[in-house]
Amino acid sequence: MHAVAVACALASGVGMALVNLVFGNFITLIVDYITGHSSPADFRNGAARLSLYFFIIGLGRFFLTYGYSTLLTLGAYRMTRNIRRVYLKSALSQEVAFYDGGTSGSIAMQATSNGKLIQSGVSEKLGLVIQGLSAFISAFVLAFVTQWKLTLISCCIAPAMLVVIGVVSTIEAGIETKILGIQAQAGSFAESILSSSRTVHAFGIRSRLIGDFDKFLVASKRLGDKKGPLWGFLFSSEYAIIYAGFGLSFWQGIRMLVSGEVAESGEIFTVIMSVIVAATSLTSIAPHMIEFTRAASAASELFRLIDRKSAINPFDESGKKLDHIEGVVEFDHVSFSYPTRPNTQVLSDFSLQIPAGKTTALVGASGSGKSTVVGLLERWYNPSLGAVKLDGQPVDMFNLKWLRQQVRLVQQEPVLFNGTIAENIANGLVDTPWEHEPQPEKTARIQEAARVAFAHDFISELPNGYDTVIGERGGLLSGGQKQRVAIARSIISQPRILLLDEATSALDPHAEEVVQKALNNVSQGRTTITIAHKLATIRDADNIVVMERGRILEQGTHNSLLAENGAYSRLVRAQDLSVNEKEAGDLSDSDNTDEINKTELTGELTRSSTLTRSGLEKQLDRDDYDKWKRLGLFHVVWRLIKSNPDIKWAFTILTLSCLAAAAAFPGQSILMSKFIEVFELTGSAMQKRGNFFALMFLVLGLGAFVVYFIIGWSASIVAHIVDDMLRQDLRFFDRAENTTGALVSRADSNPQAVLELMGFNVALITIAGVGVLSCAILALAYAWKLGLVIVLAGLPPMLISGYIRLRMEAAMDVKISKRFSTSASIASEAMNAIRTVSSLAIETSVLDRYTREVDHAIASSTRPLLQIMIPFAFTQTVEYSFLALGFWYGCRLVSFGELTMVNFFISFLSVFFAGQQASILFGFSSSEFWYEL
Repeated sequence: MHAVAVACALASGVGMALVNLVFGNFITLIVDYITGHSSPADFRNGAARLSLYFFIIGLGRFFLTYGYSTLLTLGAYRMTRNIRRVYLKSALSQEVAFYDGGTSGSIAMQATSNGKLIQSGVSEKLGLVIQGLSAFISAFVLAFVTQWKLTLISCCIAPAMLVVIGVVSTIEAGIETKILGIQAQAGSFAESILSSSRTVHAFGIRSRLIGDFDKFLVASKRLGDKKGPLWGFLFSSEYAIIYAGFGLSFWQGIRMLVSGEVAESGEIFTVIMSVIVAATSLTSIAPHMIEFTRAASAASELFRLIDRKSAINPFDESGKKLDHIEGVVEFDHVSFSYPTRPNTQVLSDFSLQIPAGKTTALVGASGSGKSTVVGLLERWYNPSLGAVKLDGQPVDMFNLKWLRQQVRLVQQEPVLFNGTIAENIANGLVDTPWEHEPQPEKTARIQEAARVAFAHDFISELPNGYDTVIGERGGLLSGGQKQRVAIARSIISQPRILLLDEATSALDPHAEEVVQKALNNVSQGRTTITIAHKLATIRDADNIVVMERGRILEQGTHNSLLAENGAYSRLVRAQDLSVNEKEAGDLSDSDNTDEINKTELTGELTRSSTLTRSGLEKQLDRDDYDKWKRLGLFHVVWRLIKSNPDIKWAFTILTLSCLAAAAAFPGQSILMSKFIEVFELTGSAMQKRGNFFALMFLVLGLGAFVVYFIIGWSASIVAHIVDDMLRQDLRFFDRAENTTGALVSRADSNPQAVLELMGFNVALITIAGVGVLSCAILALAYAWKLGLVIVLAGLPPMLISGYIRLRMEAAMDVKISKRFSTSASIASEAMNAIRTVSSLAIETSVLDRYTREVDHAIASSTRPLLQIMIPFAFTQTVEYSFLALGFWYGCRLVSFGELTMVNFFISFLSVFFAGQQASILFGFSSSEFWYEL
């Protein structure tokens, strides 16, 4: 696919260069006519023949452009799909220790934002770059074949432009890499804030957190401030080199024509136009090269993680899988330090035998190493010394997924995923023999697990029962309800070992009783390791292990440890527990339980009402956001300027500079047209007049250098002020979908879109738009008949088709963005709950869900893409059709004496440059630029 696309782009570039040969013959035809060497009939016949060549080249380039743009964009979708999938797989395959530094949030954001940058850089923009390079090479080949000596003198502009583009691209890539790194940190920080919004508001720390978030943006802004002047230098240098090269070529061409080294004036124009096409090809690819460097920087960030080898990889299929285990766990002289704290030993020569089918409780002060025991058994970490064994065999000998399916964990803060209750419980069946059993049997298994966990009753009372969607992180359930669903999820696969990490410590007393009863029920017949601060919950444990600083102080039953009057006894007294306290009786299915369930359900209904009202408020905000999106481009710009008066002076300078830059295009039409008058002269008069117009091009080049540099400077000032405005209120990011991943993805893209709207990008598009308008006016002013035919026949269809393309692409982007928001939410949810994902061994399931959403987004975009690229190809090549019409009709007007040759040339070249600017306008802009605001 890519090979065919590259071939089409190369051939399209060759077609751009061949136009110069037609132009050269066109000039020879005109000079022969004005010097009396051909008759009016021959002039008209020659014009018709050359017009046909224009049309054929344009038609061929239409199909070639459609081919490469469609194939490359489809290829870009597939490429970024594969990169995103491999990146997420690599992220899921990393050992838990990798995330102890808090990088999970940035990973979810980078999968979306960096993937978007890569896709933008390697889609049709890559084709435009290849086409431009092909046109650059082909134009110089044609020029050398036509007149090698003049071309050799003229081609000095190529090294200068390549040096400028190379230097600027290198600096731009370095800046972009640093910015992406800062944005990744900012995304991770923003994700942690948005995912804990209730906590943030409850403690009133929003302002302080926004201040911390602002530090990332300040650092990013300081780097971004360097881009405006950098781009200003790029474009000012390019246009100065182009115009200076044009003047040099014309000056030398006249000298060679007078001396007889050049036989025909058409050769001079062929060389000059070839040099112009070569130079403008490099200029036109500069914005796309910037996109390409961004894509390269974004890809390098992703490949850092993709290339990283995980020390404990859950996708590794090696290792033993036993048909049956007893459940004996042994820690054999284990020493361990966390990778983030290598100098602090958490376990020191730790040895413990945990018998099968019994309950072993670990107690001790915080930092004593209790949770580390769970992490080592789950193989989140490997011990520094010693071994963790299961049924007498080291756990690192077993297949990792199989091991984690035998060991299920219930945490203090259970993590449920966005979906139904049934789907959450069924997550415990992933990669087990029961995962793909018929749905009726699977449903019965889910309900039985819920009954064992005492969750069936409250689930049945919910309006949608097991099909109730519980929201991100299970936010629509109470703490006790979430815990019981998590217990059901843990025991549905009938694991032999159950790990309870302070499973009731965060619950209120009523919920704690219900959950504790469920835990006692599911622990029967299983090897259970429970970690507890509330000692009343482990009174009945078969063995209680008291830990301190990574060592065992004592172990035994509740009564035996009390009799020893040691560390455990002190812990009991510290919690004010009576030694003679009667054992708590099991809760029966009485009114008490019903009261608890009713209380939780009532609380849930209250929470649901609150969330519904909140959802309504968000919908109102969303409606305001959609209204904002529907505003026109100029209305959006005006509102941004009006909302911040400090922007007006810089925006005024930017606007005036853009108008001055756009004036260069009708200016060069007039100067080039005056060259025809030079060929009517002979000898020193020709040379003197030619020198003057060559000097005028040099003056035009110096003016372009100054104006484009001012544009770069003022654009950076405007972007700087808008950036300050955006940083004042984080609520700008709250008007997206209501999941953390979507919010962070939106927070990454929206400010960038606004900055592009008010920065250097819109300056280039403004220049192109004003250039189209000014050239069209000039064509009508100098030759209204010819101008009217060309302008009305060419520009309206070109502009309308470009507008249609942007509208179609915008509609497609809205649909794709929703799909990618869903995939971003899946990635974000999984990475923020990486311990839950790894303990359930559902990495493959998460990856498959993510891939399905991305694949669906790509599949839904294929047909619209095939339609969108038709107007795109039309806008890139239609100029040849109305040039053919203009050339044919203009020559007829000249031959019949209705139009002077100079006016014809001014009008014709004005429309030619107008078509070029319209191609740049719609080639550089995108639906995201215009409509994603």
